[in-house]
Amino acid sequence: MSARVFLITSHYMGVLYIEELLRAGDEIVGVVAWPGEAGFYQGWYVPREYDVRTKAFQHYLPLYEPDPDKLNSPEFVEVIRKTSPDYIVSGYYGKIFKKAILNLPRYGCINIHPTGLPRFRGLSPYFTHMLFGDDRQYITMHWLDPGVDTGDIIAQASVEIRPDDTGFQVGHRVTEAGAAMFREYWPKVKDGTAPRIKQDESMASNFNFSWEIAEIDWKKSAREIWNLVRCLTKPLGGAWTMVGGHKMHVWKVKVVEPADELKVRGALPGEVLALTGKGFWVQCGQGQLHILDASLDDMPNATPFELVAPAVGGATRLLLG
Repeated sequence: MSARVFLITSHYMGVLYIEELLRAGDEIVGVVAWPGEAGFYQGWYVPREYDVRTKAFQHYLPLYEPDPDKLNSPEFVEVIRKTSPDYIVSGYYGKIFKKAILNLPRYGCINIHPTGLPRFRGLSPYFTHMLFGDDRQYITMHWLDPGVDTGDIIAQASVEIRPDDTGFQVGHRVTEAGAAMFREYWPKVKDGTAPRIKQDESMASNFNFSWEIAEIDWKKSAREIWNLVRCLTKPLGGAWTMVGGHKMHVWKVKVVEPADELKVRGALPGEVLALTGKGFWVQCGQGQLHILDASLDDMPNATPFELVAPAVGGATRLLLG
């Protein structure tokens, strides 16, 4: 059974959506992509192979790039209406659809959300479970309703979060898991046999990501900061802190095992405790971190370790933040 699909998406999810819908023999009557070039923007990195616009061009698909804030405008609603979609399929597009859009397709709207709903509703990125210390990153396929990620669940998938993973790596794998899930359940959506599982409101939570969280709060535990750093590390914008009046991006850290922690009386959160051959140790609200890779925004030819070294062991404590 072939369907007319209007696609509203971005990033790698959008590229995989296009591949899956074409493989299924469906007609993609329109593609809405998030405006902007592939590359690095606003803290995010979109490789050329993740670019929805490029993928749409390659397959001669009708491409639209409306201002996301005007997606629900009467003018753009009319654009979608004229395509007569059977379904609207969305994913990784950070805007809520109002009823005018939800009521357009003949059979309904399907979305893929990169967390395990009902946990982490909202603008939650593909590393959210990792950020909060979970051992698996989930992704959910669900029906859309007027709420924020509250629609009935069709299916869920997940990938393991490994100790050496970055947020970008986890995002890549869980997005591919989402595409495999879509491939399995999309035929059931079209033939009317797809599940409709009500969300358990007792398990619901919301998380709207902002790059404001990238500033490291040294009062948090070493493990919380480790998760933040690895979620945001390259090729994303990175977590950061201040050192000696300079902004320092922190790219890689390691949690110090309790048995190896330095015993420093009265150590304060953010205090640099020692230098090592590979970096320096910092006291956290709970536990200690070994900073292994960092850079100074305004001193590209200097290393943070050169800046820190003269102060460590002196009469004045060096505090980050």
